[in-house]
Amino acid sequence: MLRFFLLSLLVLWQCSPNRHTEIYRFDHIIVTKFPTNPPPAFPQSFFPENVSFLSSSEFKTSHIHTKEAYLVIESTDSWEDIQKRIDLRANQGDWKLIEKNANEVEVSYLLEGFIKKSLSIYLSKNGEKHQLRYYFKKHSSY
Repeated sequence: MLRFFLLSLLVLWQCSPNRHTEIYRFDHIIVTKFPTNPPPAFPQSFFPENVSFLSSSEFKTSHIHTKEAYLVIESTDSWEDIQKRIDLRANQGDWKLIEKNANEVEVSYLLEGFIKKSLSIYLSKNGEKHQLRYYFKKHSSY
């Protein structure tokens, strides 16, 4: 019985997702699998309450200035709550909602920020969890 328990535990441990952070750097590009924090270019107020970071990438023009960034997260928040949070945040004024497209399985947002910045958000249904993809681009050299 103990042998069966230990074998079961080993199988479950081997089958569980391995979610340790992996970071790859090449010059001004940083790619992270299962990051602990999002890239600083993203306004976190657009994120749902319950998130898991899956992957991110950043292209920096210097050590502190991000030119482009990409982030993929999962959330267990409801489809409606996520959309409501993004809509409310977009109406606060510092990001202007340019376009929103929605259907039953995906919603996309295109927002414009100060100093020639853009933010795209794609929300898609993925079973019980919802996946969000964020893309940030700074179009100026400020």
